[in-house]
Amino acid sequence: MRLITLGTGNAFAEGSRFHSATIVKAGRKTLLVDCGPCIMPALNRAGITSDEIDAVLITHFHGDHIGGVPLLLLDCRFRSRRTRPLLILGPRRCKAHLEALTKLMYRELVGKRRGFPVTYKEIMPGDEGLVLGGIVVRAYGMRHIHRKECLGYRIEDRGKSVAITGDTTWCDSIPEMSRAVDLLLTECTQFTQENPVHLSYAQLLKHDAEIGAKRIVLTHLGGDLLKNRARIRRRHRIAEDGEAFDV
Repeated sequence: MRLITLGTGNAFAEGSRFHSATIVKAGRKTLLVDCGPCIMPALNRAGITSDEIDAVLITHFHGDHIGGVPLLLLDCRFRSRRTRPLLILGPRRCKAHLEALTKLMYRELVGKRRGFPVTYKEIMPGDEGLVLGGIVVRAYGMRHIHRKECLGYRIEDRGKSVAITGDTTWCDSIPEMSRAVDLLLTECTQFTQENPVHLSYAQLLKHDAEIGAKRIVLTHLGGDLLKNRARIRRRHRIAEDGEAFDV
């Protein structure tokens, strides 16, 4: 299993980092977790084509996590010339939100003019929403925006596993989803600065003993965290755009 952090920045792209997007390669399948507006330069830089992606997993509907979906579909239609189906998995109203966004940006991608089928599947915390070629995806509820559904995902394949929090502050789902996981990719926007909807490094250290992951990689990085990167402990690795991690 291989995880590639295509985009590791926050919504403001601090540190000139691309918006949230992560590739998970497991067996012969390629999953994309979140699809920020920088998705096409991120994929191009990594040498990955849009046609390689079997499924897209959406954590929540903020623009820095979904703004690239219409751009990905556009590339599938006109450059990759995709014909095989694409699965998009996400919280409730996933289809309604993403189809409305796509129609607003590119009306020529609506309906049969798209040229390939897109299947949407809603997933709730606790669901095993996807079994694809032996890959199992489990969803966990995160704590990000009040009354908004935000998911994290644990992806397992042939004894290997990765967990991706998406955006969240500290919550009980983080130790639950990271139990005995090979690699946890967790958001860490702040260093010590308090934020009710994003995780800080100070919070991560406070709860470090509760996290059962073998490796911890930090993403969704804000300027406060990046200014203090020299103070990050060895157990916690700051991800770079386009970096690959094998598990």
